[in-house]
Amino acid sequence: MARLTNLFEADTSAISKTYGLEFTHCQAIAGGDENSSFLLNGDNQTYVLTIYEKRSLLEIEQQVFLLKHLAMHDFHTNQVLPTVENSSAPVFQGKPVMLKTWIPGETLRDSKQSDFRSIGASMAELHKIPAPGFLPEDHPYGLRLMSDSCDHQVDLGYEAWLSDKIAYLQDNFPDDLPRSLIHGDLFDDNIIYHEGQFKAIIDFGEACHYTRAFDIGSILFGACMVDGKLDLERAAGVLGGYQGRLRLEPGEREAIQFFAVYAGAAISAWHYLHTFLKKPLESRLDKYKLAAARTENLFKLKPSVYDSFLD
Repeated sequence: MARLTNLFEADTSAISKTYGLEFTHCQAIAGGDENSSFLLNGDNQTYVLTIYEKRSLLEIEQQVFLLKHLAMHDFHTNQVLPTVENSSAPVFQGKPVMLKTWIPGETLRDSKQSDFRSIGASMAELHKIPAPGFLPEDHPYGLRLMSDSCDHQVDLGYEAWLSDKIAYLQDNFPDDLPRSLIHGDLFDDNIIYHEGQFKAIIDFGEACHYTRAFDIGSILFGACMVDGKLDLERAAGVLGGYQGRLRLEPGEREAIQFFAVYAGAAISAWHYLHTFLKKPLESRLDKYKLAAARTENLFKLKPSVYDSFLD
């Protein structure tokens, strides 16, 4: 991912004073499309500093509150550190900043792992936590915004495919499924392992109060596919781990296929608009096509493929 803000020695010194910590080393790390992230070492600890390029201070303050809320409910993820003035989201160069504990390990995207039950179990524990009132009631890049990626008259075949998928989602959206606090972006780069053991789900920037089955579809699309096709062993592990902590209702079981397609089509639409049309980067120009191909493979699966994982 692009790093949009650089940190120099003087900047690191100023941030050290802000937090009352002595940082001895700063290393840029991959961040999201709308933030810059750095590993900071000091006091025999490692921290993650994130500078938010496009999000408002209010949005980041709400993110801080959410992470504190998760910690209060013993959900293991990054913890936020306050400044010496007890602010959790100070401003640096006019941009909101957050300093968090670093969870050692590697992402699922960067390493081959076998324990997928723990991912499902962790997702179930997340869904048991009460949703704070400030969370949006709709998914940040979900169905309501997907049509923004249509009618650009650039990749006509893709835009026609996406229009068909939007119509399918609108026509078949399940009613009255349970809602909860959901992560909303359960991809393999947001899942941390260390020495072969599942450690944490991170990055709650897309969290919302929404249909919890969306997270299930998201994890199937974002972490359970190999060579563009659903890996049945991974899917069985995730769904089995989830069911061991929180039973899916009949309507949710029937909607797994739908939400896997929804999650895939939504991220494909996002990449088409943001990493192909608005901000094209050579290394990411095909992301929307790859996501669309994955989504189509999920769409073609028989919904009954999931039944044996849920007994």
